[in-house]
Amino acid sequence: MFRQLLLTAFLIAPLKAQIYADFTVSSGETSLGTFRVLLEHTKAPRTCANFIGLASGKRPWVDVTTGAVRTNTPYYKGLTFHRLIHSFVIQGGSPNGQGTDGPGYSILDEYHPDLDHSEQYVLSMAKGGAPNTGGSQFFITLRGTPELDNKHSVFGTVISGTEIIEGFKNSSNFPTGAKDKPTTPIVMDSVVISGEDYETFDINAPALRLPHVSGTEMRITRDTALATMTAHFDRKPQTEYFFVGSPDLATWSPLKRILSLDSENDFADTFESRIETQYILNMASVDYSQIPNAPTELNTAGNTLRILFSGGTFLDISPDGNGGGTWVDANGSGNITSVSWSDQAATTGTISNQFSQAYRLPIGDFRVTLLEYPSPGSSVRLETWLSFHTATTGWTEELGSTGGNRFEFEILSN
Repeated sequence: MFRQLLLTAFLIAPLKAQIYADFTVSSGETSLGTFRVLLEHTKAPRTCANFIGLASGKRPWVDVTTGAVRTNTPYYKGLTFHRLIHSFVIQGGSPNGQGTDGPGYSILDEYHPDLDHSEQYVLSMAKGGAPNTGGSQFFITLRGTPELDNKHSVFGTVISGTEIIEGFKNSSNFPTGAKDKPTTPIVMDSVVISGEDYETFDINAPALRLPHVSGTEMRITRDTALATMTAHFDRKPQTEYFFVGSPDLATWSPLKRILSLDSENDFADTFESRIETQYILNMASVDYSQIPNAPTELNTAGNTLRILFSGGTFLDISPDGNGGGTWVDANGSGNITSVSWSDQAATTGTISNQFSQAYRLPIGDFRVTLLEYPSPGSSVRLETWLSFHTATTGWTEELGSTGGNRFEFEILSN
């Protein structure tokens, strides 16, 4: 009787609400079927909200070919899996099918201790070599890949249709060519989001710190004698502007990106060598104002960097403003030397580049030598990114490290 009561209680207990992504895929003219991913929206809410917003079209994104802002347009429909390494991962989410583009913006990395790459079928974010460079590209693991832990943001797991994923391991059925690109395109015919939590999950919650994409009004002037054209617009703080041009509305060329760090009314930016009779300019803007900008100074007296290790241990590093200072942990203390801090994005002016520089906003380059650490007679050179997710907290990521050394940190005021 007691066992029956337990079974009845289990059956009537509310199941944990879920959100799913159903991928319907094909290869050439052959349908491969549908596989389902369970999205970890409670443990990786930012990454899931971004993915859901793109897949459903509920969040705007930038067509990086034309510079047009797309709304109510499912992003992944018709895109391919452009990279397949049969014993490693399958990767998709690049509109040009080359793995070199995305939705026109990037998001903050996100890590949860329960989410890792220890098994196959894991859904995780692809990104560049620096922190916070993921946008729309993702991969699914074809084996356990613990070497990717603490470098890529896990946000889901394939829970059904796994035979489709198993099939991608077969190089005879899915051959690849240069840059591991499938010879016959593997297409996402649709990515459909569903589940009990889908409608109530706020993909625009401010706490997620996701960027906001929109168009921007501008005024164009031309100087035919100098063969230049100038875009005039009101520049806003922590906003990136993406310019794309065309002489005929058929052929488009990316021109530049401008990361604005402060504001300026009627800002003017000039494009040279525009000799065409007509030239069309499109501009999209991405608002990153909800992302904290790393502090300009961190190696000055009065600041302590506390690195939080697993198990509750910590290391406090306190610069003195003159290249030195002290360190303290649970086992002792000592001096530091050769302290440097480089904020990757200032608080005023602009950064202009062909490629996005928004990832630089929340990060800085911190380097220090800890003398007599971790034991007398030894020393350690620490070289790490500090990626701020709030004004005083975030994650470390060692420069040039091939391992998964990532730790939380906080800045304490002395």
